Amino acid sequence: MSLKWQNTELMELMQDFYTLTGIRLVLFDADHRELASYPSAGETFCACMRTNELFDRQCRESDKRAFDRCRQTRALHIDKCHAGLTEATVPILEGERILGYMMFGQITDRKNKEETFETLSALVREYGIQGNLEGRIKKIKYRNEQQIRSASKIMEACTAYVRLKDIVQPSGKQLIDSIERFVEEHIREEIDVDRICREFDISRTRLYETIRPYTEGGIASFVKRKRLEYAKYLIRTTDRSIPEIASAAGFSDYNYFLRVFKKQFGVSSKTLRKN
Repeated sequence: MSLKWQNTELMELMQDFYTLTGIRLVLFDADHRELASYPSAGETFCACMRTNELFDRQCRESDKRAFDRCRQTRALHIDKCHAGLTEATVPILEGERILGYMMFGQITDRKNKEETFETLSALVREYGIQGNLEGRIKKIKYRNEQQIRSASKIMEACTAYVRLKDIVQPSGKQLIDSIERFVEEHIREEIDVDRICREFDISRTRLYETIRPYTEGGIASFVKRKRLEYAKYLIRTTDRSIPEIASAAGFSDYNYFLRVFKKQFGVSSKTLRKN
């Protein structure tokens, strides 16, 4: 799912994080696509190693395991990648929904520099990576356990900050998809603008501005259409009575349901049932 972000503000935040910790920070969307980073991958050890197809695939699998763990726990996750380097990942949350992730990595908690150099040099030989990577290996930063934990907590605070300031936010299409799923899951319940704003932790103004290109008539009309579509589906696929279906679709006023159903579909619910 795609994200929108304020590039200048995001880059400033990432640069501040790097200035404070000396660690590269990366933003991913909920589908694990890398969107932004500071500094850029450039000539880092990992970037060079990922030119190898097998190594790159294992990197992606390692990242996915970290993302899956964050998705399950909704919390910070610190682990080692398949190359033995330390990574930390934290989800960017909107309520209980995950919009994306922040991650840092390409650091080591091995204090012995020679051991780190030998281990990673062996990895280069194992994958047959061409070129001299000695300089890049030597640039990999060492951080002890407490420093890694502290940097992780700062990164976690950064995710809260980007949501508070709307530096990172879901695209309009992503928000509509999320609202649609929410309405489907709570179709029998009372759903209004205030409830949606609370559920997705957004203001009325931002909600209207974001969804305007994707809906006609606002949230109330959107919810009503979803209720009517669900009622139409039940009429076609079940033997339940029309009043039961109206209630199941969230209409408390049966006569109102009959009127809006015919207006929406050009045929009455009873005629649709007969046909």
